[in-house]
Amino acid sequence: MEKFFKLYDSWIEKAIAVLMGFLIISLFAQVISRYAFNFPIMWTDEIGRYTFIWIVYLGSAAAFKNKSHLIVDVFTPKMPHKLQIRLNRFFHAVIILFLFLVFKYGLQYTINNMGNPAYSTNVISLGIAYASVPVGALLMIINILRAISEDMKTEGKE
Repeated sequence: MEKFFKLYDSWIEKAIAVLMGFLIISLFAQVISRYAFNFPIMWTDEIGRYTFIWIVYLGSAAAFKNKSHLIVDVFTPKMPHKLQIRLNRFFHAVIILFLFLVFKYGLQYTINNMGNPAYSTNVISLGIAYASVPVGALLMIINILRAISEDMKTEGKE
């Protein structure tokens, strides 16, 4: 299982890097064509927006893996350790429930828009752009469950 998650994490990180490179190149081409040649490339703005959305969702999944999301922890360090663990599990459950709803409705929205072309180009379907929502939510759920599993392993050692 460890090999699988190593490959899984690597895939997410590489996808983010490739998408970021594509975003930079396409927006750079847009700026050059608009200001140097006075001929804007119409599709780069829209594709850049959808690429950025994919980067955000994949990056959020990676942040859950690294436990690097922002946390307001003013009160929890002052609480007893067992209460901290229970609160952490409660918050994880709420986040998973929310992400499940995001996944469910994002998947429906994606399927409904799969045949619709993007607004400025017919090359990409809106469904592919919107697929970032259910894919990102699913990846975040997987990484939260991994974090819970790791927390439970460390609890057992204490």
